[in-house]
Amino acid sequence: MKRKDLFREGFKSVFQFAFEKTDDLTETIREVWSEEKKQEKKKKNKEKLPPKKRKAVTKRKSRLFKTLSLPPGATKDFFNLCTGCNECVFACPYTALFPVTPEKENKTFPFLDPNAKSCHLCSDWPCIAVCPENALVGYDVSETKPKFGKAKGIYDHCINQKTGNKTCEACFSACPVEKTVNFRGNLPIFSSSSCTGCGLCVEVCPSFPKAIRIDVLNHNNFD
Repeated sequence: MKRKDLFREGFKSVFQFAFEKTDDLTETIREVWSEEKKQEKKKKNKEKLPPKKRKAVTKRKSRLFKTLSLPPGATKDFFNLCTGCNECVFACPYTALFPVTPEKENKTFPFLDPNAKSCHLCSDWPCIAVCPENALVGYDVSETKPKFGKAKGIYDHCINQKTGNKTCEACFSACPVEKTVNFRGNLPIFSSSSCTGCGLCVEVCPSFPKAIRIDVLNHNNFD
């Protein structure tokens, strides 16, 4: 073979090898580019998820507010009058009130959860007395009581249900409103008309889980 032909064949082999590798490289780049496109698409889809999550959190918050009650003496215009000073929270001798900041609000409001901490229905209503904006108003008649909700028996957890006797009368003894707790057989029942839903019966109930629950009145505007 002539030297010229030898060089021609050599260059041909080199160029063929280069072209083959170029094709491989092009295919690899195409695959990487395609994978990046897929990842970018997934990322964009994930960016659309947070609103759904926020909606779920809002829904959970909405349920939370349905288990909370306003402080004693809360007026119909409570949310407009209350400045969020928390004076009533500090004044409560039983730490029953606590501040909550609802979503889309820039101030806190005092709330009560009678299933977690009871209102002791203080005779002098210190939480009402310290309110500087009349968002909480005292009761004119001494017999008048606030209405947080109503107590309900969960008898599967009640000691008396398990023993078959009137073994426990803790809720009856703790109730501050006369004739609100009575017994049907050995199980406690709660008067709808006189029960304030203060939560004292829940607080003293020795069962776990508790054998009494307060169904809180839904009288706040964060539903």
